[in-house]
Amino acid sequence: MAEEVLPEGLRFFNKKENQPDFVIGALVVTMNDLYEFCKAHPELVTEYNGKKQLKLQVLKSSKGNLYAKVDTWKPAEQIAAEAPPIEPLESLPF
Repeated sequence: MAEEVLPEGLRFFNKKENQPDFVIGALVVTMNDLYEFCKAHPELVTEYNGKKQLKLQVLKSSKGNLYAKVDTWKPAEQIAAEAPPIEPLESLPF
């Protein structure tokens, strides 16, 4: 299992007792911290329809608290496409 990458600039809060059932919780986004995180980790930023994005999964900890982690899953074909090309046998020195 890959190591969890927790994004900076996001804080989750569980719903309060007096809130209705359709409320799951709250999310606070600190834009500067999230921007700096993305800038420091460009390998985690993907592109969709020409726009940059950071894929996240919202999870629940063993204590029942909400949190987010970066979704680092990539399909096998995308991983293969990112791998460096293999040199043809003719170019090897032996």
